[in-house]
Amino acid sequence: MPRPPLSSTVEMRSGRPTLLLNGVPHTPLIYALSDCPGARWTWEEVPARNIFLFGQQGVRLFQVDIWFEQMLGADNTLDLTLARKQIAGIVSQCPEAAVMLRLHVNAPRAWCEAHRDECFGYADTTIEDPLPSGLGRPLGEDGRRPLRASFASQPWLDWAQGHLTDFCARLGATPEGGAVFSIQLANGLYGEWHQFGFLHHDPDTGGAATRSFRQWLRERYGSDAALATAWHQAGIRIDDVLPPDSPARERADLGPLRDPRKQQDVIDYFTWLHTTMADTLLALAANVKRSWPRPVVTAAFQGYFYGQFGRNAAGSHLAHDKILASPHLDCLCSPASYTDGVRALGGSGHGRGITGAVRRAGKLWLDENDHGTFLVGCPWDRHFKTTLEDDIAMLRRNALMPVLRGGGQWWYDFGMVAGTPAFATHGNVGWWDHPRLAAEIQAIRRVAQARHDQPFLRRPDVLVIHDPWSFCHTVARRWSLEGFKFGDQPPAGPNPFTGRGMDGLLEGLYHSGLVFDEALIGELATLDLTPFKLIIFGSTVVLDETQRQLIASKVAASGRHVVLTGYVGWSNGREIGGNLAAALSGIPTTGSDTDTPVSTLALDGAVEQQTLEAPKHVSVYTVPEAQTIGRWADGQTSAAWLRTDTATWWSFALSPVAPGILRALGRRAGCHVINDHDDATSLGDGLLMIHTLSGGERELHLPGGKTLSVTLPARSTTVYDAQTGAVLLG
Repeated sequence: MPRPPLSSTVEMRSGRPTLLLNGVPHTPLIYALSDCPGARWTWEEVPARNIFLFGQQGVRLFQVDIWFEQMLGADNTLDLTLARKQIAGIVSQCPEAAVMLRLHVNAPRAWCEAHRDECFGYADTTIEDPLPSGLGRPLGEDGRRPLRASFASQPWLDWAQGHLTDFCARLGATPEGGAVFSIQLANGLYGEWHQFGFLHHDPDTGGAATRSFRQWLRERYGSDAALATAWHQAGIRIDDVLPPDSPARERADLGPLRDPRKQQDVIDYFTWLHTTMADTLLALAANVKRSWPRPVVTAAFQGYFYGQFGRNAAGSHLAHDKILASPHLDCLCSPASYTDGVRALGGSGHGRGITGAVRRAGKLWLDENDHGTFLVGCPWDRHFKTTLEDDIAMLRRNALMPVLRGGGQWWYDFGMVAGTPAFATHGNVGWWDHPRLAAEIQAIRRVAQARHDQPFLRRPDVLVIHDPWSFCHTVARRWSLEGFKFGDQPPAGPNPFTGRGMDGLLEGLYHSGLVFDEALIGELATLDLTPFKLIIFGSTVVLDETQRQLIASKVAASGRHVVLTGYVGWSNGREIGGNLAAALSGIPTTGSDTDTPVSTLALDGAVEQQTLEAPKHVSVYTVPEAQTIGRWADGQTSAAWLRTDTATWWSFALSPVAPGILRALGRRAGCHVINDHDDATSLGDGLLMIHTLSGGERELHLPGGKTLSVTLPARSTTVYDAQTGAVLLG
């Protein structure tokens, strides 16, 4: 008897966003084929085998790609044969499968050629999009300067919406459509809703973008006179406004900061850029909700914050608050962070989103697990080396890290195109096509699925607060293409202050033994701060008057410890200066030019040496010696503290990232420390996970008061029940 068509939703249950298929909770652990030729079609031999293998381990959720362009006929109508065949190939290997279709809504090349004024433009270069050769990947040139329809193009959006309505209505009515649980909308660089070419170039300056930006300014300001006042540019007319050029985007006025009195035009441009992208995505997601014949989960790569190479304003997702407030998008996704310290053995393996905020908004977070294995290596890193035992440690860490934060992940299989060392005996294989790895996947799924019967527990007492919109107010330059290859991790770049307060801070916290959560600055008014003893402001460069009052009355209260990092609070949206940060913390704060940007922190026996590429400007503090915990090489104070009647304030010119310093801060605030060693230590969903490079004897202090004395193997991941201490995976 055919099974009933799937109805799928994401609902808050037991404190976590829960995927429900026909009302039944499913842990969102997914197996995915890549978009690469030779590895993308479900009915072909090697992909079919790996779908079958994951089905044998109890995995029931699968993901595959499909492009509108692959289904378009000469008459511009969609032929659904290919989409139906993709789904049928999965169901033939796993009859109980539920399918997520990653649907790429890009306009095809012919449309872009006929509508060049509706396409992306680049402030620093011209379009160059070579004709495809061979089978190719449709997104292969996305990172350069391709010809692509602009997110701001209404004709493209009308084209995409028309095909989307048709696709959802017709496919949803087929037997294959009955196996679909999610439509993941894809566009932008690599389908991830980034501006095309954003690492190396400055998009979007095309005709569609220019017209849309001007209309946005009309709605925001209402008149030329109001615009001239806001921009401090006498005589400016909305109809003459152009997107900023590259020198304007890369000019800072104080340290890494833009002064709104001088660069409100650039700040407005980036605000428009990210608002428009979010509006476009949400309009498409709303269409899926309307057009699919049953409830269906909508998903997209979205909410990228960490690991963005310093190019958050150019290509990340700053309108996070808008996305989280929308009922149209259920699921946010990203690859795990690409920084070396995160992905390497011994690293934390965390994703790129502010997952605490995502969870509280009732959205499901999914990591993309694209880490190679010993079987075939990594297609974009020919020097990649690992072992089976290391792979098991990484498999546990990568698959369970998002589960501990209330979400899930997919295994994204590039192994089939990585090249086969054992070609003579095996041919192409998937990354996880090995009995030991398969058994591990089954065990991981069993542990994660069992959590759905129990409340989500995390118990953080440290909170990190971020504001993605602050990137409109800070500067980052383009990365040179010279010598750059896919998979490279660029260095810290021209704005290390914000990066340390994001990527470095998060990595340090995962290795500190502290239990933390993250929040958006917009949550501050409604968030219950009672559990938190230490609150760290990481990337909140701009704080308006309402936020400052909330910090003074709600955050800096009850003896709490409050940390400001980098240039936090140096802007109120109208002006910039150290005096604004000083008024917030009470710690006298100024700026100083220096050619020796080396700082040394020392706190309760922990030491951190901080070295930067030479900027012209750094923060300094004027406090007594007893309140100094860090100094620049020239003797000026780089970190200080101040105790008031209601709170203890800490100001760091450079965010601390050393686990020992963060642990010392936590202890000063009275926070719980699980692990005194610098292992990647993660608590969540009632689980405790220790991922360690060195191994050795440890005392693990569980939140309920129990202490475990254990010996951890080197290069291992061990998972415990966080209440009883029982070993679940080890």
